[in-house]
Amino acid sequence: MPVNFETVILRFRDLVTTEDETIGKHIAVIEDHDYVWWGWWKKGNEKTPVGEFATLKIIANTYPIDIYLVDSGQALVYRATCVDIELETEEKIPSPEKDKTPEYYRDQEYCAWFKLTKIERCEPACLSDFSYVHCKELFCDSNVDYSMFNNKKIYSVQELIQQNRTVWFIKKAQTSDRDNEIVLLSTDIVQPTHFSEKYHQELGDTLIWLSDLHLPDGMFPSKRGTGHSTLAQHLTTCVKNCNVAGLLISGDITSRAKEDGFQQAQQLLKDINYEIPALNSENILICPGNHDFTREASPLPPDTVPAFLYEKTENATGFSNFYRSIYKLSPNQFYASGKKLLLSSGHMLEIAALNSLMIQQYSNFDGHGYLSQEQLDYVAEEMGWNHNGYQNAVRMVMMHHHYLPACYTEAIDVTRASSVVYDANRLMNWLIKYRVKVLIHGHKHQSFVSQVGCPIQPENDIMIKNLPHIAVVGMGGTGAAGCENKFATIHFEQNEMVIEFYRIHSDESTPDCICQVVKIFFE
Repeated sequence: MPVNFETVILRFRDLVTTEDETIGKHIAVIEDHDYVWWGWWKKGNEKTPVGEFATLKIIANTYPIDIYLVDSGQALVYRATCVDIELETEEKIPSPEKDKTPEYYRDQEYCAWFKLTKIERCEPACLSDFSYVHCKELFCDSNVDYSMFNNKKIYSVQELIQQNRTVWFIKKAQTSDRDNEIVLLSTDIVQPTHFSEKYHQELGDTLIWLSDLHLPDGMFPSKRGTGHSTLAQHLTTCVKNCNVAGLLISGDITSRAKEDGFQQAQQLLKDINYEIPALNSENILICPGNHDFTREASPLPPDTVPAFLYEKTENATGFSNFYRSIYKLSPNQFYASGKKLLLSSGHMLEIAALNSLMIQQYSNFDGHGYLSQEQLDYVAEEMGWNHNGYQNAVRMVMMHHHYLPACYTEAIDVTRASSVVYDANRLMNWLIKYRVKVLIHGHKHQSFVSQVGCPIQPENDIMIKNLPHIAVVGMGGTGAAGCENKFATIHFEQNEMVIEFYRIHSDESTPDCICQVVKIFFE
């Protein structure tokens, strides 16, 4: 049954700090054709509110109505005049008139199209004249409940953005409506923790992703004044126009697990944070690589199963000290951790860092990956993924080793196994079970992108086209010798994750630049 509302607020996000992008391009079409079609995208956990949009269409066809557009990236508000809406039930449809749609997305299909004859900037305070109207039919998951906002005045644009949705139904505020602020996500930090208990609200929307630094033997100088830029200088120059929200490092921080390598890593974090003062223990996430734990002096005897890491923790002393320098506490027995972030774009991220070195490393048993069921169970519990609840976040997992072979070919050596984790299928079943969208890794200094589909219940009949799928992305080496040095930024645009890979040159013979863009879509 349609809810009793008067108009809507639609959310979008501009990628730059000017109005030349989304708003400017729509206004340009209005100037040329007197109107423009605006596409409405829905998030993966939303349904098309057919009844409500149909009601709004009838009203708009009778007389023009004002709707509002909110830029979640810059907290800007626009008033638009709507005269029509085109939609189906749950199907995406093309623009009703492609030539009356901005060129950059005129060939795409969306769940609804709004016909607008005017768009103008307005003060965010104008939204305080309205109150929320709850529409429970908007969400697929019955556990997503915004009823607390019903009949409450809109407090601010920030209050809207934190709800991480694409449309709000609103009506003129009444004197009896509540006017308090509702903060869904508290960011108070009571004590250091391996796994975030609450979402940490960030002022930025972009994550920096590094892997395989191999300090102190990396390709970049650790100190300034050598005639070449440090790694921190390369990184901060490339991301100077980004709003940084966190840092990910997917292993092999050092070359030999020695103190000097971890000391350089600490200095690297300080240097990055000096230029981009946004990093802290709540938005840095690291996982160990096979070069971050020392190897046993004697080889693994034949026909012997290697011991689990936590049975001999002195192999991880250097990594443990580095971990402690960031999080102010010693690692747990699995050396795993997880963070929950609320980006300035409104996207909620849940990122778990797994330790893929749960078996001891030996001179004749080196570089092998293993996770263990115990670790996966522990991480799922600590991340809160075992419990039904708020499911509006994008879930990512980071580890060092590969899930899939990332190299075009590997050297054939009967004494050594390949570099994928031994319990790869167990990992994939775990990722599918907990609705993880993206798995990122490092290790072999090879960039890698793939998508894996896997049934939730493999013993049942399977429709291949309906398989849940996970994107698997490998970094390559940020500081390692003998390879192209790369790092990446990760940010979100509506229903997609955008990973931009930068090629950085230690000899500075070529300017650093974006060399590849990977877009991962969420439905």
